Amino acid sequence: MKYKTWFAIVNPASANWRTRKEWPRIHKSLVENNINVDYAVTTYPGEATLLTRQALQDYSQILSVGGDGTLNEVVNGFFENNRTINAEASLGILSHGTGGDFLRSLNQERGLAAFLDVLRRERIIPIDCGLVQYQDSFGVQHHRYFLNVADVGLGGETVARVNRHSKFFGGKLSFMAGSLVSILTYKNKRMKCIIDGKDVVNDQINSIMIANGHFFGGGMMIAPNADFTDGLFDVITLGDFTTLELLQHLPKIYQGKHLEVPGVSVYRGRNITIMSDPDGLLEVDGEQPGCTPAHFSLIPRGIRIWT
Repeated sequence: MKYKTWFAIVNPASANWRTRKEWPRIHKSLVENNINVDYAVTTYPGEATLLTRQALQDYSQILSVGGDGTLNEVVNGFFENNRTINAEASLGILSHGTGGDFLRSLNQERGLAAFLDVLRRERIIPIDCGLVQYQDSFGVQHHRYFLNVADVGLGGETVARVNRHSKFFGGKLSFMAGSLVSILTYKNKRMKCIIDGKDVVNDQINSIMIANGHFFGGGMMIAPNADFTDGLFDVITLGDFTTLELLQHLPKIYQGKHLEVPGVSVYRGRNITIMSDPDGLLEVDGEQPGCTPAHFSLIPRGIRIWT
């Protein structure tokens, strides 16, 4: 086991393919700072998960180089057959994508200099991890681990739209533009939400967010009171808002001041089931893997993160 050598999973397509050009320079800088790094470059979506699982057979320090989508794939590589592959393994994040919401939630800066500061601190903490079970468009059941935020409703449709197009203008502007278009076209759905066995929602609403971290959607502070280490999700529901109301309150979400808006509710829990009529699109850490019905469960201190 190569305990002192990092294994980096590099997504060359992240940051609109800028990572492909900049990774050689980044790797050289890491080596110059006496950081041993072996690496693999992904060639197709989902490969980061497989590469991480393979790397964890020989390495205990994994480095995700890319955006939130890359990070999510790497996190899923820490698990196999519903269990952790290596309980001593730790995850470092060199954010090089368009979103960076997870690092915002950790209150970390992006880029190489910030990652080097993290390494100098040598602080590793175990944080909670989420697991969602859902279905794809063919009704086939799947599951996915996540660290930050998942949601059903408007966010799922926004991410599906944003990921179909270039993110040339960066995460915040791309998601803001996608959100505006989605708000203008989205239709609220009848959703049922069960938290730890108790029905909390059964009504026509806009969205339900399952938050482990604070930020999603390129900088929206959807869950300002969430805590990665408290063993609970923050569940935020947006009621039956009109298009005009959503546009009016959108700036408050970026500021984390939306929780006092009438029609916004906050719950906390460890096991959440969401059903929707019609089915609602699911968003998980900036990816759009499937739709409802979906069940979310929290894994306390499920992964060790360099902070």
